[in-house]
Amino acid sequence: MKRSNLWLFLESELLTNSTFADISDVAHHKYQVLEECLFYKLTKDADQMQGKSNALMLLPPTVAAGEILDVQVLHAGVRQMWMVGEQDYIDTAACYLDVLQNEVFKEMNINGYLKLSWKDRRLRWDPSEWKTDTLTIKSFGRLWVPDINSDKHQTGQQSSDYVTFQSLSTNNNGNVTGRLEFRIQAHCEIDYTEYPSDIKHCCFNLQSTLYKRYIKFYLENEDGYCLRLEHLDISQLKTNWHIENSWVKKSTQEGDNKADSLEVCVTARRRSTTLAVELTLPVLISALLLLIAPFFGKFDQQIKVKMFALLLQFMSFQFMADKTPQLGFGSTVPKIYVFYAFTLAVTVISLIVTVLIAAMSRIKRKVPPAHRFTLLASVLNANLCCGSEEDPVTDGTSSKDASADWLQIHAAINNLASCITMVVYVIGAIVIVF
Repeated sequence: MKRSNLWLFLESELLTNSTFADISDVAHHKYQVLEECLFYKLTKDADQMQGKSNALMLLPPTVAAGEILDVQVLHAGVRQMWMVGEQDYIDTAACYLDVLQNEVFKEMNINGYLKLSWKDRRLRWDPSEWKTDTLTIKSFGRLWVPDINSDKHQTGQQSSDYVTFQSLSTNNNGNVTGRLEFRIQAHCEIDYTEYPSDIKHCCFNLQSTLYKRYIKFYLENEDGYCLRLEHLDISQLKTNWHIENSWVKKSTQEGDNKADSLEVCVTARRRSTTLAVELTLPVLISALLLLIAPFFGKFDQQIKVKMFALLLQFMSFQFMADKTPQLGFGSTVPKIYVFYAFTLAVTVISLIVTVLIAAMSRIKRKVPPAHRFTLLASVLNANLCCGSEEDPVTDGTSSKDASADWLQIHAAINNLASCITMVVYVIGAIVIVF
């Protein structure tokens, strides 16, 4: 085959020992010319080896029946994560509301990379002749690379997905390394138990479409080959999600157990401090009012405080309902909802008890209570330090008016009920939270 004038020029300029002694003596622009010359030579050799033009770009390294290509996964990382519909990475209530309105799709955009390596026998050369043992591929379109894509890459709703190779390079032994950049809409299983710090377990698959059984994946860590690569690199992660667990696992393609695929999974917890404060602060204030209501004194004052706490709880619950995903939480009941319901129930029961005791205390009674009950009520009222009632005003004409004694007993019952309410509420809140 007759060589072109360009090849003759490059060969005369770069392959004579008088031109340079070592690669360190070659200027940067001359080194780029050297790489172009080397790639041109490898392209010509590949065309002759495989009997087809542009074989290095169009054909895989091996063509014999039964041969496979081992693709090693050396490293994996995640750079960005955001829910479908999320407009910003800043943790704000407006942004969060927009995410909740789109969270019905249960999809997370994941932007990351895989560092891959494979053998290409066509990319071998003599380093003593070319004075270099590495070659940078300027564009992955000039070299055949494994066709690794998302398993949903061709569906209409996945049009925003992309997978592309970058930073391709090879050494003189034909060992090719490259970084597979991806942005995939991964399907997520959502655990709302800790809402608004909910947990999302998101997974997607990467696989070959044209060479299903030809490409075999191998995962490699510090201990050697493995079936699962734990803990993806998140040092460059910029998001309002906290990665709790992540891995890359080798699996088989659906419908073909002889075809390999890579399952990439990320378990992330939402970091939404501002929204958590917005949801919990009002109900905590109302709970505080419920607990300190007995210290306001008279029955009517306690009733007013508890009714205000109840109103505040209803308003807080309505505010939280506006933050709920459109289709709810499924079969999961978030802890914060249980806490709201528990606080509301305790407030209603406490209010009813206080109203009933206040109503009974207004009844005029002629028969005095048993003396032991009067003494017990006095001891309770003196030690519980809760609300107390003023003795009723009498005209002094009747010696059988025992309303004052009964009032002290009713006050003691209310104080005792308030103390029980405090203990039950604190214990219940601890159980719910932890």
